[in-house]
Amino acid sequence: MTFEELLIAHASPTLANLKPASLIALKDEVNENESLMKLEKRGLKFIPLINSRGKHLVFLYREEQLERALSTPLAAKILDHFDYPEILEDRLEFLRRRFLSTPCPHEVGLFLGYPPEDVKGFIENEGKDAIYSGLWKVYADKENALKILQKWGKCRRKYIECFLSGTDITRLCVTA
Repeated sequence: MTFEELLIAHASPTLANLKPASLIALKDEVNENESLMKLEKRGLKFIPLINSRGKHLVFLYREEQLERALSTPLAAKILDHFDYPEILEDRLEFLRRRFLSTPCPHEVGLFLGYPPEDVKGFIENEGKDAIYSGLWKVYADKENALKILQKWGKCRRKYIECFLSGTDITRLCVTA
């Protein structure tokens, strides 16, 4: 898959400004530089979280939306529990370091726009006893989670359709 195909498949809601961030797993042979430059002009930012043995994990995000997601009282409390700093740039660096020491830090869900109540529930229940499981494990408001999942799924399907019909990725990236 090309980088643009991976973006459409895994980050459509972030491209559409419906979600603060997405994770994209890449292999060495994928060349993302040209696409990244195009999308940075549209308000998206990227940081590499993992870069080893031919595997890369890239964090694609929208700064303002991510700031809002992480500033809710419960999200801030969870991040404080893990000793995250206050400034977004420092938080992203801390998250990057957490990925180096922990296969997948549970609090990453906050960065990906998952409801903080569900992230808290996942941490407290060690991933067990969820009331629903989709892109994330739901512990609190199933109806709200299903609405979010439906909206993100609909976006992904529409973006795939548009991309396959020839729409350039920059046109699919909503300017915030």
